[in-house]
Amino acid sequence: MSLRYSLYMGILCIGIFTLFGAELGVSVFKDPSAGSFMQILAWLCPFLYLATTMGSILNGLGKTTTTFLQNITALLLRLAFVLIGIPRFGITAYLWGMLASELLLAFLHLVSLQRLVSFSWDAIEMIVKPAALLVISIGVYYGFFSLWDGFDRMGLFVSTALHIGVLCLCYGGLLGVFHLAKVRR
Repeated sequence: MSLRYSLYMGILCIGIFTLFGAELGVSVFKDPSAGSFMQILAWLCPFLYLATTMGSILNGLGKTTTTFLQNITALLLRLAFVLIGIPRFGITAYLWGMLASELLLAFLHLVSLQRLVSFSWDAIEMIVKPAALLVISIGVYYGFFSLWDGFDRMGLFVSTALHIGVLCLCYGGLLGVFHLAKVRR
């Protein structure tokens, strides 16, 4: 269940940071480039949440050496991106290195955890369904705010926060509806 909810949150954060990264960059950091970095880093969220959750589970099961070695491996990959990629591609190489290292770390933790504990991994239920519900939520969000947007007069930060709240409520509501429907079946 913790893996499922990590993915639910990570997928939601992809939506939040890709949709509202520009506004957050300007309203929080006073820099439009910060928003573009947030939009790039948004794709990191599910893997970061998964790796953290699975690393904690592995540590709780007494596999601290395993998590340490896997973290070192992921950091070495990130360091390779820094040494090789940054001179050629700039900061974008570092961002790609972060994504690659978190992907690797999540994969390594998942394999280690699967060897220790039997659990089911339903990709449709844990990835496809929440991603589809996020897309539907974004559609509902755009449909609603194309008709009415009373938040615009409240300042950029407050307006963005309220828009994010509406998207979160829609996504959470859809997840709840689909979960209740599954339980009733």
